[in-house]
Amino acid sequence: MKYRAKKAACVMSAAAMAASCASYAPEFAGPPQPPVEQIPYRIEYQGWLTVDAHIDGVGPFDFIVDSGATITSVFANITQHTELKPAARGPIQIVGLTGSRTLPAYEIGDISISTLMLPDHIGVVLPDWAPPNTPPQGVLGLDFLERYRTLFSEKERLIKFYAPNATPDHPMSDWTATSMEPFLVDGEADPLYIVNVSVRGLQIPCIIDLGASGTIFNMSAYRRITRGLHVNGLRQHGFRTGTNIRDVFDTEDKAFAIRIIRMHMNSAVWANHIVIVYDAKIFDDFGIDNQPFCLIGADMFADRSFMLDFAGQTLYIEPETIRSGR
Repeated sequence: MKYRAKKAACVMSAAAMAASCASYAPEFAGPPQPPVEQIPYRIEYQGWLTVDAHIDGVGPFDFIVDSGATITSVFANITQHTELKPAARGPIQIVGLTGSRTLPAYEIGDISISTLMLPDHIGVVLPDWAPPNTPPQGVLGLDFLERYRTLFSEKERLIKFYAPNATPDHPMSDWTATSMEPFLVDGEADPLYIVNVSVRGLQIPCIIDLGASGTIFNMSAYRRITRGLHVNGLRQHGFRTGTNIRDVFDTEDKAFAIRIIRMHMNSAVWANHIVIVYDAKIFDDFGIDNQPFCLIGADMFADRSFMLDFAGQTLYIEPETIRSGR
């Protein structure tokens, strides 16, 4: 889910992004420090990482963690619990997988995640999903996450928020460190972040989008990684299956799933992982619909710990192979 005020510009070429997203071992300066806060998370709704939040002391409310949203916002059902006022600023364009909408900005109030806070926050009110789908109450975006080195401990089911330049006290000596390149949007100071995923020797630039419950490859990426393969035969062996895809606006569209035997980011490997192939609207809006590209969803991190280091523009991730697609 992408929040934008203007259309995308400043788009790097796939070759440039592949060359710039390097991998290396973790290195930190200074003694280990504890997190400034740590909170439990759970997997709910469509496979999203979900945390408890309060608004002006009222709650708790379910907020999904979304590294593909630059602005923290709420769903319409939150108005059952708190009053929202229109904000003195222009509307905000929201780009979902299947299309975009422009929504008015609202004064949401003080959003707190345990002891951490977004004071006097302004965001948008997303429409609720139609029954039987049940929406959460909010979306925790990059405007909150990128204030910290944000570590997701899968074994402890905790999100640990470290100071931006702190050396984490979490064991990470064998983790892989991969460069996160900022992906800028015209007129916006806050970028999304891109890493490279390697499939059959092809380096595919991918936006880290925890707001996507599944990883999505565009058709250009699909054609490149299946070049030289007999797709009909693969389909007979369960390689390609039909599926539906649903975006933040509860809009459904047709897509298909493929099973990738092996993909990796440096020494972090995924085996037999299922991804969705779909030419999402955001690929076109970003001007990259004709280049191999993907969105890395929360499914890629369901079975391993990782850390988003926004100040250092680095993704840290556990390296061991995880048997996915079960």
